[in-house]
Amino acid sequence: MNEISLAKATIRKQILEARKGSNPSNQELTANLLAVVEQYKPQRVGTYLSYPTEPSTTEFIESLIGRDITVLVPETVGENELVWHEVVSGHQTTLTSGDLLFIPALAADETGNRLGRGRGYFDRELSGLDGVMIYAVVFEREVLESVPVESHDQRVHGVVTEVQIRKIN
Repeated sequence: MNEISLAKATIRKQILEARKGSNPSNQELTANLLAVVEQYKPQRVGTYLSYPTEPSTTEFIESLIGRDITVLVPETVGENELVWHEVVSGHQTTLTSGDLLFIPALAADETGNRLGRGRGYFDRELSGLDGVMIYAVVFEREVLESVPVESHDQRVHGVVTEVQIRKIN
């Protein structure tokens, strides 16, 4: 394991430990996610189905469906692929230019670097996207001064927390 991989593993462990037992209010995060949607006015929004320890997307997804915005969620297939499904219809689709994407992270920094869980699913997905605005979603305490980066890591266009929205570039 190289020095960067070791630094990433250490941060992952610390954040996952800190997330245990935390279940913060979701209203502020949902409001910030919806504010980003209002800014871009996409027809389709890709997001994740949150684990109990992640910033929750449940209310956000319900709000989008209530506004007749198509919601896409990823499913992992095999060892290294994501496929996207429409929440309401279940149809499989792909992300296209003009979509807005919110992805999970364990940490992010103010230059757009994000730290995921280490499997690389989203980095592979992001490397092939063009014209899709991408925001990482983390808790405010997980916005770090810097995140260790390797050559395959993909940057995001912004970071959304329960406290604020950070647009990058």
